[in-house]
Amino acid sequence: MSRENPKIVIIGAGSAQFGYSTLGDIFQSTALRDRRTDIVLHDINSVTLKQVARTAQDFIEAHALPFTLSASLSRRQALHGADFCIISIEIGDRFVLWEQDWRIPQQFGMRQVYGENGGPGGFFHALRIIPPMLQICEDISQICPQATVFNFSNPMSRICTAVYRKFPHLHFIGLCHEIASLKKHLPALTGLPYEALQVRAGGLNHFSVLLQAIVKETGENLYPKILRNAPAYFEKLEHTLPTPRNPDQPDAPALTKSTPWHERRLFKLILEKFHLLPITTDSHFGEYPAWTHDVVDHEGILDFYHAYQ
Repeated sequence: MSRENPKIVIIGAGSAQFGYSTLGDIFQSTALRDRRTDIVLHDINSVTLKQVARTAQDFIEAHALPFTLSASLSRRQALHGADFCIISIEIGDRFVLWEQDWRIPQQFGMRQVYGENGGPGGFFHALRIIPPMLQICEDISQICPQATVFNFSNPMSRICTAVYRKFPHLHFIGLCHEIASLKKHLPALTGLPYEALQVRAGGLNHFSVLLQAIVKETGENLYPKILRNAPAYFEKLEHTLPTPRNPDQPDAPALTKSTPWHERRLFKLILEKFHLLPITTDSHFGEYPAWTHDVVDHEGILDFYHAYQ
């Protein structure tokens, strides 16, 4: 990063999940610690944009962070001079449309698992989101064509394909946080701190596996050890999700339930039959192969979906 004061534009910053988590990542960046960085938040929702901007500014001031923050409802204004653009958008009522993407194809015999990225549901999702994504990229190509663009919007692979075809000159990169699961699980599977490992993963978004894990100092291949330890580790690993609140008792504490191998039946099969460690769970991995509907943990997927709502 050569520029002394880089400018980062966050598009879709009014999302509580995306806006706050992205700002949190930026605020913790060691690469940005010793330079003043300009952050511009953009969203089409003035209310949520104002909330995120106010919270972020309070945090910057409370911790004396080296960032300047502004917010704009004008995308073109926000993009001027941008070095980096980070995007996460959705179109319409997300969960209402998601239900349609998921359920309508099932009514016609298409046994898709999740309907967000793969299958016909992912296709309909793509038809909604690709047009505005191309509009955003059109603005970037005109205003700040040198910027590096990071996209977190789904369906990731379809969006990236469309953007690469329309704007092959853009520095456009699709990212997802699912690889962070390796930092949680690999130390337990290998007995070594994550920092001691050299790790490589690959695949499509929501359809990815660990490809390599070696010891940095010695070059020892740890994949055989990971495959040996994974079944017992994930069999004992309990996953806790909040259960839906009772509308008649809104102040009652949310109950939780824990189940072993939660949402990992397909995960387990990939381990056993293909000798690969998935870096995500059944709801994501199961979107792509047609046969996974007979294997995945449907109850676990619904639990995850309802908790996500």
